[in-house]
Amino acid sequence: GAFLRYMRQPIKQELICKWIDREPPPPPPPPPPGARKPCSKTFSTMQELVSHVTVEHVGGPEQSSHVCYWEECPREGKPFKAKYKLINHIRVHTGEKPFPCPFPGCGKVFARSENLKIHKRTHTGEKPFKCEFDGCERKFANSSDRKKHSHVHTSDKPYYCKIRGCDKSYTHPSSLRKHMKIHCKSPPPSPPPGSQGYAAAGPPDGAPCPP
Repeated sequence: GAFLRYMRQPIKQELICKWIDREPPPPPPPPPPGARKPCSKTFSTMQELVSHVTVEHVGGPEQSSHVCYWEECPREGKPFKAKYKLINHIRVHTGEKPFPCPFPGCGKVFARSENLKIHKRTHTGEKPFKCEFDGCERKFANSSDRKKHSHVHTSDKPYYCKIRGCDKSYTHPSSLRKHMKIHCKSPPPSPPPGSQGYAAAGPPDGAPCPP
């Protein structure tokens, strides 16, 4: 009798799925334009806006997909590889600049800590980027200025004047723009007697003079 009573009792079971996903699930596609309206909540301070976006929209560590759904974001649903990269990107939309220059009287603020680090060198005079060509001792505050300088050694001058008869070329577009103002301001020379005349001065094809 005791055995039959035991058999009539429901048997408790623990059912565990052992399925292994070969690939992680794809991130959800962005909503089509016009399908959903923006959040539209308003805030009185930048701190409140940033806190709201981070908590309510970006989400916590449980989020595996890091996609910006800000209205008209040019990334169009392309995900970031890490959450911090998404947070840095959102500052483009919110205008947040949480990194102020610590030097008294400067007042400049930046959206990224890397940009603040580069800016502080204008105060300290630090120039950690040395020219990579042997024998050159020039140093620069950032890598982009060093790259511009490298044209001095390579004689690479890809920006050339297109005015007929002018063979000037430059390593940087700003130098070419400065040169073009000479053509815009200078009247064309008088052609010699009996000639067909010189080509008109100024930018080719009626292009406007650089500002």
